[in-house]
Amino acid sequence: MIFPVACNKKPQEEQELGTRYYANLFAFNIMKTYYLWEADVAGEFDSWTYGADPIEKVQQMRYKDASGRQVDKWTRLMEDCSSFLGSVTGNTKSFGFDFVLYYVDASHQYVCAVVTFTYAGSPAEKAGIKRGDIILSLDGQKMTPDNYADLINSKLYGGGTVRLGLSGGAPVSLTAVQMYENPVHTVKVLEAGGKKIGYLHFTGFTMDATRDLETAFRKFKQEQVEEIILDLRYNSGGYTLTSTVLASMLVPVKEVKAGSIFNREVYNQALTEALKDKDGELASYFADEFDIPTSSSQTITYTVHPLQVNPEIRKLWVITTGSTASASEALICGLKPYMDISLVGEKTYGKFCGGYLIEAEDFFQSMSKKKDLEFDCDEGKEKLSGWGIYVITSRYSDKDGVTLSMPDGIQADFEVNDNPVDGYELGDPSETMLAKVLELTAGKRTRATVSADPGMEPVSPVRRPGFGVLLYPSAN
Repeated sequence: MIFPVACNKKPQEEQELGTRYYANLFAFNIMKTYYLWEADVAGEFDSWTYGADPIEKVQQMRYKDASGRQVDKWTRLMEDCSSFLGSVTGNTKSFGFDFVLYYVDASHQYVCAVVTFTYAGSPAEKAGIKRGDIILSLDGQKMTPDNYADLINSKLYGGGTVRLGLSGGAPVSLTAVQMYENPVHTVKVLEAGGKKIGYLHFTGFTMDATRDLETAFRKFKQEQVEEIILDLRYNSGGYTLTSTVLASMLVPVKEVKAGSIFNREVYNQALTEALKDKDGELASYFADEFDIPTSSSQTITYTVHPLQVNPEIRKLWVITTGSTASASEALICGLKPYMDISLVGEKTYGKFCGGYLIEAEDFFQSMSKKKDLEFDCDEGKEKLSGWGIYVITSRYSDKDGVTLSMPDGIQADFEVNDNPVDGYELGDPSETMLAKVLELTAGKRTRATVSADPGMEPVSPVRRPGFGVLLYPSAN
């Protein structure tokens, strides 16, 4: 890891400030080293003191453009980064369902949560919760515009037990469990216009997903699908490595064999010099062999071979919404120059950059190998146990330097709204957004179009920890 010693300990200050001192030391060094806009916020570094509230300081210095618009919405220092990391790896304490929010009626007096899907084997699935179920209360409390964010954070993201008040049914009690939310959610082979079409609902770019992706694409290749519908409507991001693996399964085979550029990266000046490859590039490449670290150990790996399962498709359809973010957008951006892609749905979220999650204990462990330090690394590890920082380090682009998702997302080619209350599960050919794609790929209407209006007005979402993360495996 590349860690400068940008500020040294003053013994009296360290004694008086304790945890705050070490948190500022940690955050300052990481931001100074890795932050994409490090040169643009130089004044914030100059005014950084040991006595600052470190969490507020990091949030305060996030980059804004000349007009004052918040550009960096994602860099954050956390006292407990476990839920953030768990959301990105897929290994987390969860009820096992996802949802979107709507106002219950035109008066905007109450808010409801509509289930979009459940994970296999989850408490929600076992309790019979399904897509389209409408949640009106949490532990007996109705959600209002004033309290819904607090209720969702404490009840649905809190990892405990909750009683769901369902519209038209008896309350259902769920207890969260530690589980792997397998993002390779639904895999089907459908037919439209005399063609075989592969359908994949994919919810997150976890490392462990690569094995299940390999299995899904082996099925697509064996079934000789001509086109693929990649459903990313609820996929908020994940690891860049997984994005590159999936891209190598989708792109024309000749590009994999050539090792063509998938994404380029723009870093700050210091990292640019440190990270250039032997050809002077800062990029990721399509490849036929990837060694993937397991979720339990960075030293134990398994290998995937995208070329063996690449079905050489003629067309890629991508279903998108405002929850399609980060690694999902990077995938679309990187593939566009190489293949025929159409987006169906809604405009994507607009996360055009990626970063590292660095844990404080790793920082101090790495620093302990250096000589003549004026601070105690063991004490730093002890005081900041569990702390971490997600720091934006780069902006991605396609091979030609184009970033489609910057600044506010990628517009769909064919607009249709998600409708989780249309009565169909994901992967059903009659489900609103999938039906639209099948109509398009068949070149005709395959059925009467179901209304894409759920009949309720959307509410600003309460994002799950780790939403919109484009994460590099490590800061090596």
